[in-house]
Amino acid sequence: MNSSEVHADAEALYEDAPVAYVSTQVDGTVIRANRTLERWTGFERTELIGAKRLQDLLAPGARIYYETHCAPLLQMQGSVREIAMELVLADGGRLPVLMSATLVADPDGKPVAVRTTFVDASERRRYERELLRARQDAEARARSAVALGHVHDGVVLVDDAGRIELLNPAAGRIFGLAAAEALGRPAAEAIAGWPAIAAVPLASPSEGGTVRVVPVERDGDEQWLAVAAADAGDGVVYTVRDVTDERRLEQLRADIVATVSHELRTPLTGVYGAATTLLGRDDDLPKEARRGLLEVLVEQARRLAGIVDQILLASRLDGAGVDAQLEVVDAADVLRGLGAGSHRVVVDEDGGVRIRADVDRLRQVVDNLVDNALKYSSGPVRVATEARELSGRIVVSDEGPGIPAAERERIFEKFYRLDPDQRSGVSGTGLGLYIARELVDRMGGRIGLLDSAGGAAFYVDIPAA
Repeated sequence: MNSSEVHADAEALYEDAPVAYVSTQVDGTVIRANRTLERWTGFERTELIGAKRLQDLLAPGARIYYETHCAPLLQMQGSVREIAMELVLADGGRLPVLMSATLVADPDGKPVAVRTTFVDASERRRYERELLRARQDAEARARSAVALGHVHDGVVLVDDAGRIELLNPAAGRIFGLAAAEALGRPAAEAIAGWPAIAAVPLASPSEGGTVRVVPVERDGDEQWLAVAAADAGDGVVYTVRDVTDERRLEQLRADIVATVSHELRTPLTGVYGAATTLLGRDDDLPKEARRGLLEVLVEQARRLAGIVDQILLASRLDGAGVDAQLEVVDAADVLRGLGAGSHRVVVDEDGGVRIRADVDRLRQVVDNLVDNALKYSSGPVRVATEARELSGRIVVSDEGPGIPAAERERIFEKFYRLDPDQRSGVSGTGLGLYIARELVDRMGGRIGLLDSAGGAAFYVDIPAA
């Protein structure tokens, strides 16, 4: 290859290089540019050489940066490398580029020109945007994962094949399942009661999901779950909340209303019947009949007052509105006169058991226990005292059917009854033992059941004086 061919080849490389070349005077006036710059910008060479300065090809922000930073750096160090800029195109568009420039000096070191190259950074800018978008997506997913870890509702994502893809900590607590052992497993295999959950109708992401309350069985216990399901495209997202306690509370409320209504209806019926008879037949009723009806009114009114008093006392106990006034007393003083209205009550009034108690409250406790024993048994009800090392004990025992072992803790719950449907004919609000436990607790004592061969034996331990 001769020198002319080499020169022609070099010229072609300059003109059609994959980068834009431009040479300018020190003030920025363009003195030479290659065809690549013409193609990129859309300016003819005649519109560039001698007609424009390099700064004129730059976008406003890039122009200011060039004049305040790049030009001084060129003067100081002779070159700049890969500065992100934007070229202004003939049609008004913008082209992102990376600019590098070198200052050319004469033999005396005097600057005479600047040689500048521009590399098309469009693909790089696009890649950077995609990288930023991917980073933002990853950060958003990370934030979502953190949020899911702190919400109280359970969230379960199940794919089209029915396998668990996501299970947040709340769902793990609800189902008694660790995420590590659940992921990838079929939901029907990993989660107890899954068929009932999966039967909840799907809602699209734009719709408000319908929440269904479904019962499931877990470890032999019934669990109530509020479930909503949403279509996630390639799977289903289930949100789950354990509403077992709310369900029980709702049932308790219903039981309270039913119990109190039933207990009030009986004496109210007696009062209404007696009052109606007196009002309609007062003139022709014998004196004995009139007195009998008045006694019914008094007895049923007393019963109504007792029910209302129990409900009000239970409410005050819930609100910590009842205190115990403690004093040193002999347990026999508490029992004196107990069961005077019933020959079935046998009281051991032997003295010598000194306790620190609220006499009125403790008598109310023993009255409740005796009343229960009379209701549930037909034989004698025995009440006795016993001195213990740190306490004085009062025992109320009967010869009735007794209390099943499984019910021994629950009988002290509010409104709990062994015979909720009253098939045995025994009435009551289910508050007596609850009130007894709360009052004993305020005196620093404890109440419970003793093991007995037959019947029920309640003990009340009160701190010794």
